[in-house]
Amino acid sequence: MIERPSLTSDGLDQVWALVRQRLERQGFDNRGRVRLPELSARARRNLAAVVGAPVRATVDLHRVEEGLRSLGVGDDLPAALAALGFAPSDEPARRRAERRAGKGARDAARAAAAAWSEPWASDWIDEVIRAGTIRGLDEIGAVALVASVRTVLDALAARADDPDALPLSRVDLAARLLGSAHGLDRGSRIEAATTRALARSLGPSDPSDLWERAGAHLDLTSGPALTWNLPVSATSGLAPLLRAAAELAVPVHLTQFALRRHPLTVPPGTDVLVVENPRIVEAAAQTRSPLPVIAAYGNPSAAVRLLLRQLVAAGASIRYHGDFDAAGLAMCARMHAFGLAPWRMSSADYLDALTEAHAAGVELPHDPAPVGPTPWEPALATLFASRRLVVHEERLLPSLLLSPR
Repeated sequence: MIERPSLTSDGLDQVWALVRQRLERQGFDNRGRVRLPELSARARRNLAAVVGAPVRATVDLHRVEEGLRSLGVGDDLPAALAALGFAPSDEPARRRAERRAGKGARDAARAAAAAWSEPWASDWIDEVIRAGTIRGLDEIGAVALVASVRTVLDALAARADDPDALPLSRVDLAARLLGSAHGLDRGSRIEAATTRALARSLGPSDPSDLWERAGAHLDLTSGPALTWNLPVSATSGLAPLLRAAAELAVPVHLTQFALRRHPLTVPPGTDVLVVENPRIVEAAAQTRSPLPVIAAYGNPSAAVRLLLRQLVAAGASIRYHGDFDAAGLAMCARMHAFGLAPWRMSSADYLDALTEAHAAGVELPHDPAPVGPTPWEPALATLFASRRLVVHEERLLPSLLLSPR
């Protein structure tokens, strides 16, 4: 900062503050004229000496710049202001540029989507924009994103028209169409935008289900279903594996690959318990429980959902138990909608668990999360919202391995 009292005293600091605001608002290259505040006679004389002319209601910033440069204060107006202790910030200009770029990207994306034949394309791109999927992209990037989604949709549609086409790995699809095997990884821009397009085309559903229905899977070996003692019909190719595992008291992971290659069937009416946590399956194997048990691992993977569909189709009687917390109740609601019967997930069961914990001197954790509906028993959501005490299903483990009937 240059020490020039004549340039910063007697109210001239107000002038430099106004000039700084002008540059921040209009841009560093802006000059024009600035209306002056009330100034003392001495301040006016000092400012007149800078600009080389009498000072009236406004001052020409070109003349201010030239005057400060001739005094050696700075090479240009922004530099001179900085030297006087009034450095203008480029942050407002940067924000304005980002807003202009963002609008350009949004307009370009909408124009690109307008060329699509689908009647939902306009609503789709608006949804993509609201979700922030194109945030940070320029016009070229936004158009490229829309084009990439179009390429993926067309490839999926072509496979859907081919009756002999096998399900395609999303990784392979990304590598072939986008040049990167990770181009359609969950959370990527193209994956997010394409998933929204599939929801428009096929109807709302779980993202993994949407891709499966469109003919592409993430992969067939990740997220397997952990099972114990499934009484699989002898006609299933997996029957020898599952029988041997039961004899060895070993839980079995079943992948989509295995379930697609060898679909499971069980005798109609077979009782199957689906639980939220894998510890219950582990305990069932340790105690050689006769009850068939499957772990959903919280939000069920595609392999779990496929296994449950096969069991439902075979006529199994499937019950579900999860944690008594906000996430667990939401999970139970999804399983209920899937066709499973909530078991020991009533208000009475919750109160019994609270009573048992209190009697044992156990301080249960508190869950502040919002509680969704519990359609199998609406009163449970109200009760949990009032108590907020969490009961993990591992606390109820011995009773869970009894027959669900």
